[in-house]
This record gives sequence, C-alpha cells and structure tokens, in this order.
Amino acid sequence: MQALLTTTVFTLSPGEVTALSIHAAQRLHVEDAGGTDLWITREGDSEDYWLRCGASLMLRRGDEVVLSIDPRAQRAVRLALIAEARRPVATLADIPHLVHRALRRLVRGTEWTPGDDPVKAA
Repeated sequence: MQALLTTTVFTLSPGEVTALSIHAAQRLHVEDAGGTDLWITREGDSEDYWLRCGASLMLRRGDEVVLSIDPRAQRAVRLALIAEARRPVATLADIPHLVHRALRRLVRGTEWTPGDDPVKAA
C-alpha cells in the first residue's frame, strides 16, 4: 500500500508574520531556512515552537497557528505543509456508477480512458 501525500510549499520573507487555519491534520516542515528559526504559536496552546531547517511540527485539524520569521534573517524561509490524501469512502449511492464504469471497461477494453465517463448528478 502506498501513501499519497499532498504538499503545499510556500515562503515567508524576513520579518513576515502570517496566520494559518488548519482544516486537516498536516505536518509543517521547514525545507530551507538558512540557519533562521521559524517561530510558531498555536491558539489555545501555552507553548511556543521554534523550528530550524529540516524540523517538522504536526498540526491538528482545527489548529489556528501564527508563523513568524526573524526580521534579521538573511533570506526567505521555504516551508511545506504535507497532508496525507485520503480517498473518499464509497457509499451505496456510488454502486450504480461503479458498475457502469466496470461494464464500460469490459465492453471497450483498452480503448477506455479515464475522464471519458461523464458523471451525472442523481
């Protein structure tokens, strides 16, 4: 089994402060910091976090965090938010569509290509 990850990469300039609302559990990873610390504070958490290049911090769903870079930093800091991509759980309502796609594959063979199946709302 292979885990699928979605990654969002962004940079913060020296002195920049930004707030993030976390909608799904993710790992904040400091990809490139040039020796500069990233300061993180989480709403409702009495701890402050200082991360250097290569360090990570797990963020929970619903977290409100503030990120800050030292204004004396020599260059921007590159960060990545990494989340595991989850496939939605199939429901009974999906069965007719899945059966239709499977039959279509059998009839068309290798000529079938993903995306050629129009999805209709019920």
